[in-house]
Amino acid sequence: MRSALAVVLTAVALLASACSSVPDSGPVRPADLAAPDAQQELIPYNPGAPRAGASPGEIVDGFLDAMKATPMSTVYARRYLTKEEATRWAPAGRTLVYGERGTHAVSSPQVSVELEDAGWLDERGVWRGAMSASQAILDFELTRIKGEWRISSAPNALVVDADWFLTHFARSNLYYFEPTGHTLVPEPIFAPKGASYAATLVSSLLTGPGEDAQGVIRSALPTAANEPRSVEVRDGVAEVDLVGDLGDHGSEDLQLMGAQLAWTLRQDASVERIRLTIDGEPVVLPGYGDTFSVDNGGGYDPNGTSARVDLYALRGGSLVTSTGEGGDPWVPVLGGWAKSHGVTDVAVDADASTAAAVTADRTGVVVGELSSDGELAKAPVTGTRLLRPSWDLAGRLWLVDKDSTGARVMYVDGDRRVRVAIPGVTGENVTRFLVSRDGTRFVAVIGGESSDRIVVSRLQASSKGEITAGTSAVLLPHPDAATMQVTDIAWTSPTTIVAVQQISSTALFQSVSLDGAPSGERYTLSDRVTGVVGSPVASARLYAMSGWTLLDPLDRFDLELPSDLSDITYQG
Repeated sequence: MRSALAVVLTAVALLASACSSVPDSGPVRPADLAAPDAQQELIPYNPGAPRAGASPGEIVDGFLDAMKATPMSTVYARRYLTKEEATRWAPAGRTLVYGERGTHAVSSPQVSVELEDAGWLDERGVWRGAMSASQAILDFELTRIKGEWRISSAPNALVVDADWFLTHFARSNLYYFEPTGHTLVPEPIFAPKGASYAATLVSSLLTGPGEDAQGVIRSALPTAANEPRSVEVRDGVAEVDLVGDLGDHGSEDLQLMGAQLAWTLRQDASVERIRLTIDGEPVVLPGYGDTFSVDNGGGYDPNGTSARVDLYALRGGSLVTSTGEGGDPWVPVLGGWAKSHGVTDVAVDADASTAAAVTADRTGVVVGELSSDGELAKAPVTGTRLLRPSWDLAGRLWLVDKDSTGARVMYVDGDRRVRVAIPGVTGENVTRFLVSRDGTRFVAVIGGESSDRIVVSRLQASSKGEITAGTSAVLLPHPDAATMQVTDIAWTSPTTIVAVQQISSTALFQSVSLDGAPSGERYTLSDRVTGVVGSPVASARLYAMSGWTLLDPLDRFDLELPSDLSDITYQG
């Protein structure tokens, strides 16, 4: 029998990583299973009414099957409930996704159903993790109405299997701002496909970031507008009518509001422009107009406004760059670096204006502007064993240093060095780390005796952009958690990374979604891989480093490198 866990992992992962299949080996061809097909016409399904004389178990089965109505509707499922329960039942708060459904445990008038390897989404569509064994047992109370069994008490949840979930939900993002309001931050959700897709996105966006994201992200949308009065799409224009008023929102907040709506609604392929009203009154957003394109707000791009996909490397004492296509030459952009200092683990900022690298003895950091005669300077850092640096869009240079007490997390901002305490990371054996360009996510690999762990923390900041702390690191699921030995990690989008392991002569790549939703995009290379080069920019290739060759494991594109190159990386 196929593992129920595999069903859930595969279904959720296909949405999370937009991958069409999960083979054991060979290339994976990407397919867009999220936004562009979110409005696809689904085959209608109208579940039947309760059968006369049906047993309690059959009634429960019929009720669960009726939740699969297409277009999505609870009308059919409510026919299996008593009139009182049909009025009380509120499934909108949770969605339970399971791999397989266990057998009934019937103790009339109660039926219990066990969901195997189940996870759940909250009312916003945010993945909230796996359900414990006890939580995955659903209890139904039944009673006889005119001789026929009906459900008098049912769990308040939409309960669906993974295959149905894969077909009817789209992996999507809600867009908020980091505290300074300079950069949008994507927050992953799953949203039902179909005609209500745009309305669902707006409704989820208006609920706000949630308490667990306090200090990490914020919304410019009116706090009173926790539900839209209506969202209708006509001839490519999304008519968004909110409740409440703008209050004391200034022009800057109105621009941020427009950017949040534009980035969130551009995921609906049927929406080209947006018209915003509040209580029916038109709202003209400065710089946007009474209707505005979903392509607006490019200045708040989570990847930065100058997001390029050029490669960088060290070569003969210089930092060089290349597009990595068609054998383009490697052009020097910062000279005299290795000759003067001896460096390794280079990192180029997202603007491609400044680079940093760790000194060869891993006790210091050298920083230089990208020009052939750029000046080099030592950053105000003295370490014991510094890891490869990372930049964010605010120009902060993130560093992790390791000594006998474990890891210390810090960033350099100008002449300041700021320590950041991250529970679950600070003091641990960190072997790799990444910081998202928007400055809100810190990802780390924690080395262990028998297996490594991948964790993520959200970085909290003041309204002025001062990072104050990190939230307690959360363990990210991985199918090889018991034996995983991570060689390297890299970005593949603003909310996903890839982790690579070397198992004998085979490199195993695993997609990991930073919201904790199981991610099963998995592929292998029959090569010895020493590292992985990735970027959150969608157009960037993912490369595996093998000797003097960069391999693209997705389509087998190979890039032969000069033998004197080292430390290949993307900007950011």
